[in-house]
Amino acid sequence: MVMTLPAPTAFDRVAETEYASWGRRVAAALLDSAVLGAVAWFVAGGAVAAPSLHPTYSMAQAAGLEAGVQPWTSSPVLVGAWLLLLALQGLTGQTPGRRVLDIAVVRAPADGGPVGGPPGVLRSILRFFAHLLDAILLVGYLRPLWQRERGTFADSLTGTVVVRRPSPRPAAPGTAWRSTAVTAGAYVAVTVGLAAGVSIGQSAGVERGADAVCALAPQDPDAPVRVGDVLLVRETEWRADRRLWPWADEQRRVERRRLSLEATWSVQGASVPGGTLLLRTTTESTADNEVPVDAGWASVPVERATGGVVDVEVLSGGRPLTSCSAAVPAGG
Repeated sequence: MVMTLPAPTAFDRVAETEYASWGRRVAAALLDSAVLGAVAWFVAGGAVAAPSLHPTYSMAQAAGLEAGVQPWTSSPVLVGAWLLLLALQGLTGQTPGRRVLDIAVVRAPADGGPVGGPPGVLRSILRFFAHLLDAILLVGYLRPLWQRERGTFADSLTGTVVVRRPSPRPAAPGTAWRSTAVTAGAYVAVTVGLAAGVSIGQSAGVERGADAVCALAPQDPDAPVRVGDVLLVRETEWRADRRLWPWADEQRRVERRRLSLEATWSVQGASVPGGTLLLRTTTESTADNEVPVDAGWASVPVERATGGVVDVEVLSGGRPLTSCSAAVPAGG
């Protein structure tokens, strides 16, 4: 009796292919990061950090420390995009970057057998969190350089491997367009990601807003320093990333509003104790700012001034020169 065995599927033949090289894995990860970066830029213009399928601790710290930038988990759209790529990885073994680089995430072989199919959505999500182990000193991300199956710690923990995608079997008449369309879509997503998701430079500036004059108390004419003007000024500090995207909106920028104290003075005596002045501001708390007396001008931040009145003192060598109070200017 002659038995006819079914033709192997694409993932059955993955066992015959090679494990993906470290270079291809890195390139695919960078392309996927560009895609997610483009989504973040379109959604928030740089005000929200971009997610990644390969977390690092430095990324988490930068997202938390950079002024005016919110974590990507604060945006439902970015969380959805992140989940979509993980779902694609789980259901097909590929993301746009992996499709372009012709590699796939699959289930690791069991007992020397062939590798399996796509890892599944749950395993794909668990694999992301397992990458946190890889992120420790980046050792896990470098592990494919020497590990036999070219896997990270996350691959070993979740039972996955990354392989070169096998060439598909000849498609049935009229269905070849599907694979071609998926590949074309991946190239489009990656192209848009590189154009809109990668910063090629940055511009920044400070815009001056409303101000309020602080009326000074009488000064000692024999003091070594005479204070001129003291102002409370509303300022907007902004920055904007430049992209290759041809329709980039110049107004897509990150802003941080602040209140500053500006003071001018002139030196009248031969010497000033310590060579510095002390600008003291009091709102909810008191802050002291030492500035060089030779400058003749200074601008210092006023913290925690959401409204109300700011009290100002100017001192030299512990000696009060003058003081004033001013209402926080409206706006911002």
